[in-house]
Amino acid sequence: MNSATQARPSLVEMFSNRQSRMGIFFFLVMLSFHIGALQIFNFQWSWFAFGIFFISYVMKIVGVTMGYHRYFAHRSFKTSRFFQFIMALAGSSAIQGGVLWWAGHHRGHHHHSDEEEDLHSPVTHSIFHSHLGWMWARDCFKPIKYKLLDFARFPEIRFLNKNYVLLMIIQGLSFYLLGEYLGQAYPLLQTSGWQVFVWGFLFATVWTWHITFSINSICHLFGSKRYNSHDESRNNWLFAILAFGEGWHNNHHKYGWSARNGFFWWEWDPIYYMLKVLEKLGIVWDLRTPSPAQLVDINS
Repeated sequence: MNSATQARPSLVEMFSNRQSRMGIFFFLVMLSFHIGALQIFNFQWSWFAFGIFFISYVMKIVGVTMGYHRYFAHRSFKTSRFFQFIMALAGSSAIQGGVLWWAGHHRGHHHHSDEEEDLHSPVTHSIFHSHLGWMWARDCFKPIKYKLLDFARFPEIRFLNKNYVLLMIIQGLSFYLLGEYLGQAYPLLQTSGWQVFVWGFLFATVWTWHITFSINSICHLFGSKRYNSHDESRNNWLFAILAFGEGWHNNHHKYGWSARNGFFWWEWDPIYYMLKVLEKLGIVWDLRTPSPAQLVDINS
């Protein structure tokens, strides 16, 4: 049955159902973050505050794209148990749910891309639903079909997956305390706990949300198609820049197992460049990439 034709649950049913309560919780968290992020306009422009935002954004986007996405969801490279934990922790800072939940949903997305079972497809749902609304829907929190048994065996990964709300609180408090310390220790910075909290935590998180969520929505509607990927995934250069290479989405849907999304020299893919540096340092290894013959085989 199409989701649009399903009967709407009553308020009693919504609050008595755990999946519905989780959707309401996510909605309230995201609403609060958006309202809080607007407080940047209450502060005088500061290059220092912008620097805090940028550093936080890089941490969040790298954690999600390198860690949650290319490693946990697609296993496109190998690494140590320690660095695996670091990537999961960095990904958790983006506040997009637990690592096992996120990666499990993403594996399901690739199995049913732009089909009815794809929860965040703008082809079968609205663009708003594919961008944000799916995270508030009850179906979002059903038991995950594509469970990550390969990673769920690690207790530290299970801990991060289960306690992402606690990690969110600790992160927010840490940004506030950092700002208070810097404001008192270095008065010339003219900063405060609230400024660092708003710029580094709230605004950076909201910005990261919309950049990564646009891969689900905009990059299945607008852009070019190089490969026959059996869905509507598109290559979008703007979001390739903003999302550190994730915007080469048609490339990715053709070879989802690849550690590299930008297949040619002109396709900006900083996550892959970082992985190559980490490979040289011995931190990651066995990076999986398509062969030259596969790259030019556009219709298979």
